[in-house]
Amino acid sequence: MRSSEQLDLFGGMNKLEGKSPDSIYSMHKYWGKKPSGELRKIIKKYTGENDWILDPFAGYGGIAVESVILNRNIIANDLNPIANFIVGCILEKNVNLKKLSDLFFQVKTEYEKYYKEWYVLTDAENEVSQIIVTLRDKHDNPLKIKYKSAESNILKERQLSPSEQEQLAEKEKNYKIDYWYPSDKLIENSRICAKKNTKVSDLFPKRALACHAYLFYLLSCLEVSAEKDLLIFAFTSNIANCSKLVPPIKSRGELSQGAWMTGFYVGEVYLENNVFHYFENRVAKIIKGKKDYLNEINGQSRTGKYRVTDYDAKNMALDDGSIDFIFTDFPYGSAVPYFEQSQLWNCWLKKDVDYENEIVISDSRARNKNINNFHSDIDSAAKEISRVLKTGSYFIFTFHSLHGEEWRAIANALIKNGFEFVECDIMLQKTFTPRQLNRKISLRGDLIAVYKKTGIINDNQEPDLENIISDVIKRAFQAESCIETNEIITLCVKKMLNSGMIIKDINFLDIINNICELDELNEKWRLKK
Repeated sequence: MRSSEQLDLFGGMNKLEGKSPDSIYSMHKYWGKKPSGELRKIIKKYTGENDWILDPFAGYGGIAVESVILNRNIIANDLNPIANFIVGCILEKNVNLKKLSDLFFQVKTEYEKYYKEWYVLTDAENEVSQIIVTLRDKHDNPLKIKYKSAESNILKERQLSPSEQEQLAEKEKNYKIDYWYPSDKLIENSRICAKKNTKVSDLFPKRALACHAYLFYLLSCLEVSAEKDLLIFAFTSNIANCSKLVPPIKSRGELSQGAWMTGFYVGEVYLENNVFHYFENRVAKIIKGKKDYLNEINGQSRTGKYRVTDYDAKNMALDDGSIDFIFTDFPYGSAVPYFEQSQLWNCWLKKDVDYENEIVISDSRARNKNINNFHSDIDSAAKEISRVLKTGSYFIFTFHSLHGEEWRAIANALIKNGFEFVECDIMLQKTFTPRQLNRKISLRGDLIAVYKKTGIINDNQEPDLENIISDVIKRAFQAESCIETNEIITLCVKKMLNSGMIIKDINFLDIINNICELDELNEKWRLKK
């Protein structure tokens, strides 16, 4: 079994030939980013210059960025409004970085008074401090601060005195916010801790909500421009960072920053970050990422065209056979309810969201999005992908799931719509979510599969896949005494996709548990004795 030589099916992809600066991929907190070097390898292997590429579920837009740089034409499509906003901001070529910087300083000058009102503290000895981070309990009581004095940029920590705690609590209680903020209710979903009747505004302590509302008002007053969009882009990237959703890493200290990853869980304590201070940090990241992106495309003799569209992937307004290559990150079934988690962004941007046509499996009772819907929707999306893709061309997708039923939906949809399986392997991640790290049985990466459109439809059924997969797993243990979850799931998926026939019900974990047991010490599987 291989672990260090991943993705050799793409021609030695582990030996990358150039990649985009990391700053381009650090401009926003949106999920599902893929390594730029691996995306470049895929584009170079499967397309030529001036080809038209489509990503039906573009997300952050990594394949779009690399396509433009490599002089391919790209249609970056997503039904999620925040995803389209992100991709549009990143791909925009006509940006004046000096104007962007000037607009930022204009906004900073206007919020200076607000900054002092909320984040400058004078203690009993008349020492003036700027509050950078505040530790609060789940009832929003302020406990401790990280601050810097007027004379020094060195960060210090101290407990807030009872009078300071009372003063801030009383101020927040009586403060009336004069500027608009979203009061939409979260879609109730216990899996992502979206509780009944919780509003988007409830995810912020009063001070952070007031500062966000004022900052958004200042940004909204700017004249329409690409530079204004980039400042709002920075604002959306900063929202979760200054909410109740940032946990401390207790092992490193009470004020050590954790990170919001997914869901709306508020712990026993949380870190409230200074809205304006962290907004400035995000603007700096946006400027750096945008500068590097513009340098990348200006350093090329030619760059590709791009379109950002918001079609339902099951019904795209594109001509038959108009696309040379399709790459996408399929919706992650039950793993990530993207639209629900994006409420935090879409509500601030006042975007209408087409929840009805999202392809997802959601635990929310209000949504009626189950595995049966997923089968039907994936089949409709595969039909559209087949319709717009030229015969003989390639379709590559990534997917992340331990559930054989979700993989079955994809495998069957592609077989039914004239695709032939070529190869599949694991694309390792550089970082892992807390959920991946904390669960003993978890995929540490995405599986990536290559298909070719042949137009030939095979409606034969695979009668005995469970036994076939069991035999493959047993043979793998002849060479290895222990196998990681990544490798054993890859074996299952490869065998399923390679069957080239319609699959009946199947559960990978049931098959694995019947013949293997998990060694919890090293988190690897071994054959049962």
